[in-house]
Amino acid sequence: MTYGCVLINVSNGKVAQVLEKVKKIDGVIDAFECFGRFDIVVLIQTSDISELAMLTAEINSIDGVDKTETLVAS
Repeated sequence: MTYGCVLINVSNGKVAQVLEKVKKIDGVIDAFECFGRFDIVVLIQTSDISELAMLTAEINSIDGVDKTETLVAS
């Protein structure tokens, strides 16, 4: 198993919209708003690093996502 924590910066006014879409992605364990440098934290569980990379790419393609940073634990 590979786990990831994706930290997301979102365009102004789109946090709720992005959060709703992220929660629907298969492999997302949890997602929630936060305060500080990032707007959303997403916890992901995948079978391997390549699947984690695909899910991160899917998150990056969501309208309103400006930037992400992914922390990996395997």
